[in-house]
Amino acid sequence: MNTSKQFWALVRFHTLVSPFVWAMPLAFCVPLFMMVQSYPSLNLLIQVQNLFLVAVLGALVVAPEIFSGGAAAANGYGLGIEFIRTRAVDKAVLARSRAACFFATALVAPLLIAAYALVHPDVQVSIYPSSVLRDCLRYVSGSTLVANGTRRTDLVSIPSGNVLIAAWHIWEFLVVACLVQALVYLLYPLKHRRSIFWISIAVVSLSPLLGLFGHYDTVPLYEALFFRFASHQALFWSGALVALIAGQAWSEWRFARLEQ
Repeated sequence: MNTSKQFWALVRFHTLVSPFVWAMPLAFCVPLFMMVQSYPSLNLLIQVQNLFLVAVLGALVVAPEIFSGGAAAANGYGLGIEFIRTRAVDKAVLARSRAACFFATALVAPLLIAAYALVHPDVQVSIYPSSVLRDCLRYVSGSTLVANGTRRTDLVSIPSGNVLIAAWHIWEFLVVACLVQALVYLLYPLKHRRSIFWISIAVVSLSPLLGLFGHYDTVPLYEALFFRFASHQALFWSGALVALIAGQAWSEWRFARLEQ
């Protein structure tokens, strides 16, 4: 079987053997529910508190023989590891097919958000504190304060704001998926790989709490990154594309080398 046919056969196999994995993206759709509210908070729109689930998804799809408790357990969970091991499969193609399933699954939610944003592109959001409001008006093109009868001063109108937020989430999930896959293959040969992986994910998941110790008038790191993304999208997307291509090539090389 040539490489292309083997790749698509493996993609179909992974899709059909573990359909429960495709239900996980539903947990990533919180920003979609936020968008339908009146005057949603920008902070809630751009943050995804459950990004650690992308790491869980990546661990199960990219290296199920490790993170599900071994090959026997993974086979019992419907991940088909023993079936794969009894077939003559090119290891680089196997890594590529797993990556395709992982990225496709991880991007389902942000693509749904993008579909909603194309229908409802504009948005009015509430922004606080004042430092974040100033940065929004400075970096987000077309953003303006909204004057209304309620005398609220934290409302900002952003033309195509939902489209911008959807693009941010696609970029965010893509970068996180690249990092998770690289981390999985980096730890793959280590004895305590599972423990190191979950400790690393726990530390990263708790990192937003550092914002509690910052000064009230400073712009939190997450919002600052979003505003830079809004004003330098070409640079951010170029970096993500380079990371995706280079990371995938390295992951396939490393997996094939480790399995030999």
